[in-house]
Amino acid sequence: MDKIQVLVIEDDLADRLWLEYKLLQLGLNCSLSSVTDGEQAVDFLLRRRNFACVATPGLIFLDAHLPKLDGIEILRKVPNAKSLPICVVTSSEDQRKIFQQEFGILDVNYLIKPVESEILRASSYVQLYLAVA
Repeated sequence: MDKIQVLVIEDDLADRLWLEYKLLQLGLNCSLSSVTDGEQAVDFLLRRRNFACVATPGLIFLDAHLPKLDGIEILRKVPNAKSLPICVVTSSEDQRKIFQQEFGILDVNYLIKPVESEILRASSYVQLYLAVA
């Protein structure tokens, strides 16, 4: 199977490295890209400016709280947000209902930090890619 393109939208270096480590530990055959703020995330997802030539991500990990634009603001700026394979990664439960109601993000794809392997593996998107690996 080809490598899956994974986009990690996370401003905290330690959280980003931890998530990347856990993905590789699970055996996910992936190529990782990352951005560190909401404006970069929108540009990446809309493939504009410095991100015009990036591959479309097959899996996205979105921190809910970012500089410049938060996770909800990012998704509101992306027309096809409801169809994107997004896992929200956050330290807070407070926005779960908004992500679910507005963008259809299931509870299983709403991950509380620090993300552990068993929680990550329970994500429906991660399960999909692990099953075909």
